[in-house]
Amino acid sequence: MIRRLSALFLLLAFAPPLLAADTAQAVSLADCLKIAREHHPDLASSAALVRAAQARLKESHALFLPRVDFGASYIRQSYNFAATPGTTPRQVSLFSSGESFTNAPYYYGGLGASETLYDFGRTRGTVRRSEAELEASRRDLRRMQDIVDLNVRTAYFGVLAAKELVRIRSEAVDNQTKHLEQVRAFYQVGRRPKIDVTKQEVALANAQVDLRQAREDLDVSKAALATAMGLPLEQAPEPLNILKEQQEHEDLEHLLADAEKNRPDVGSLREQVAAVQADMIVARSNFRPNLSLSGFFNYRNLKFPLVYNWSIGELVAQNFFAGGADRARLAELGAQSDAAKANLTSLLQRVRQEVFTAFADLQVAQDKIGLAIKAEDEAKENLALAEGRYQAGYGNIIELTDAQLLSTASQAQVITARYDYQIAAARLAAAVGKQPQ
Repeated sequence: MIRRLSALFLLLAFAPPLLAADTAQAVSLADCLKIAREHHPDLASSAALVRAAQARLKESHALFLPRVDFGASYIRQSYNFAATPGTTPRQVSLFSSGESFTNAPYYYGGLGASETLYDFGRTRGTVRRSEAELEASRRDLRRMQDIVDLNVRTAYFGVLAAKELVRIRSEAVDNQTKHLEQVRAFYQVGRRPKIDVTKQEVALANAQVDLRQAREDLDVSKAALATAMGLPLEQAPEPLNILKEQQEHEDLEHLLADAEKNRPDVGSLREQVAAVQADMIVARSNFRPNLSLSGFFNYRNLKFPLVYNWSIGELVAQNFFAGGADRARLAELGAQSDAAKANLTSLLQRVRQEVFTAFADLQVAQDKIGLAIKAEDEAKENLALAEGRYQAGYGNIIELTDAQLLSTASQAQVITARYDYQIAAARLAAAVGKQPQ
């Protein structure tokens, strides 16, 4: 099994046109989902945002650590004295000796270090916001995976349905061709009028038009599958026919509970609420002092050997007045927190509606399959009766063509019902937030 999958992935990577051309090499839905997760650009973009959030978290963690800077300089400077405001006449006469290009070097090299000892939650709040943003970006990536999975499943079953419709339309053309040959034979021996021939020719032409459209729809659906998987249009795989498969689903109450717990966008919005609350911690720290420690050790002199000096000290800084900006910022964040919580409540309501709608659509689609199959069987029996009546001379061409159209439409209705079921199941999985197995 592993060798077969390895060969499949090699075909996808190095010879995808051959895979598209080889209809015997059918690709499962699980493999298509895996390929999409590896190639889809939207997922690559979301993954890059996760890496960016990870980098921002590291940046915020750096605030807990001391900062060390190194500096070195070499300067040549003249000695010309220039008075500044506050210089006394005595100082001018004492230091002023005219202007000259005479200069001397000045050497400097040293280290400086600083560390925040306590800031009443400023750093802690910054780190908490970064943690919330990282978790939110991970939830957003999961939600994008759900969306990509839904698009792949929709396109996958779209190809299967389109292939079945091509088969049905092709069978309809074959039947209409057979009917035309029969009508012509009856006309040549005088059993049927010419109008039966022309009417059947029209029916055959219409069936050929439907077949041409069905083939075009199949090509379009394959292109949609390739796009959903993040592949070039010509690399669309041939899907494995699982259109008839059905799955067991939990009851509605369990699905609603799972959605509130598993939906990534709900978790992302919860993290956004946490991020705003972290900002409020930072805003409150503006009303408290900032205690820090700093020091340096350096060498400097006009000539070698250089002379060293060092210093260490504490600094307490407190803003006493900022024009009300700090309180306004805190009020702004309080309003943003209320808005984020309201958005979360609104999203939870929409999630419940999505789950309810998808579950109802799934139930209806499941019932429609049985009804459509019953209608298909009856339409086939009706066609057989119409063909027998026409051959025996009791039926007319209108009855025959109507029976053929009804049989074709009923077969297409079964395919549509199966497709609707698969799409409803895919939408329910996306609404609940369940990852495909």
